[in-house]
Amino acid sequence: MNNGGSGGYLILFLGADWWGSDARALAVALRQQGHCLIEVQYEDYFPLNWSSVPLKAVRRLIRPLCVSNYNQALRQHLANPAIDFLLVFKGNGFSPATLKAFRERKVASYCLYPDVSFASHGANITECLPHYDAVFTTKEFHLRDEKLRATLQDIKLVRHGFDPEVHRLAGVSERVRQQYACDVSFVGCWSPKKERLVNILITDLPAADVRLWGPGWERATEAVRRCWAGRGAYGDESVLVYEASKINLGLLSEASTDTLSGDQTTVRTWQVPAAGGFLLHEETAELGQYLTPGKEVATFKDKSDLSERVQHYLRQPTERAMIAAAGQQRCVKGGYTYHAAARAICS
Repeated sequence: MNNGGSGGYLILFLGADWWGSDARALAVALRQQGHCLIEVQYEDYFPLNWSSVPLKAVRRLIRPLCVSNYNQALRQHLANPAIDFLLVFKGNGFSPATLKAFRERKVASYCLYPDVSFASHGANITECLPHYDAVFTTKEFHLRDEKLRATLQDIKLVRHGFDPEVHRLAGVSERVRQQYACDVSFVGCWSPKKERLVNILITDLPAADVRLWGPGWERATEAVRRCWAGRGAYGDESVLVYEASKINLGLLSEASTDTLSGDQTTVRTWQVPAAGGFLLHEETAELGQYLTPGKEVATFKDKSDLSERVQHYLRQPTERAMIAAAGQQRCVKGGYTYHAAARAICS
């Protein structure tokens, strides 16, 4: 990419800015590499945290107005010739008509999509895909999907990462640490596969203190739901969970109907060890490219192996501490932040 000079780019950036979000981590990395960003933040235009039934009903009713207002705000930047390119993180609420308007103005447009399925967050995302100059994915199996490749102008692989401002050794008081201490935790959204794994674990190890943080777990069976905090843990609170849990589970999302595979790595692959947490991760070939199993991360093979691995590591505090320390050092020394993705996008 050439912006006609030796300085950084001016990027119109569509994403989130809450503390601990991957979009924020990418934005920080871009700025640290010398680029300037005009940010239009999705959460400024949508009431994402309305949780009561009446408010959810109102949100459904007003969503078309929110989408229209959001895209109207984006179109205000169409007349700015200084913008080098448009960068969309995921693309919630982003209208294909708005994307086409930028393309008509000859503004290069890119999308970084971090999830397993492109269809899981609204039809507008899949409708936008053919109109980007390139789509950056964190999933290697997307590159092997011939149907997807035929739809896109270009697709490139980048890596998830951790945010060094967020995912670090927090050094909190013992009182705070004890509030979050448990045997086993998982921070992440519900899925049927994850529920099955947690259910096996609590059935096999009924004395273990298992805690769940994240959205969607109200759908789980009563036994699993009893482990749920009733909410997610984000930003600094997620770091407290990672540090205080004896074992952090690295459960991966399963394949969707429109994907060749489920996750092989996830944001937690880097964020948990970067924060000093001990990570017990599903065994995948991709994991070994970044962390050495048995030395920098622990692994389990499948549902029949999970409870045995948890039981083993609960009995081995010294081994847990050594693996957690080695994983933290590998993440820091390996530069497993969003700087690599930022360089790939701007190259």
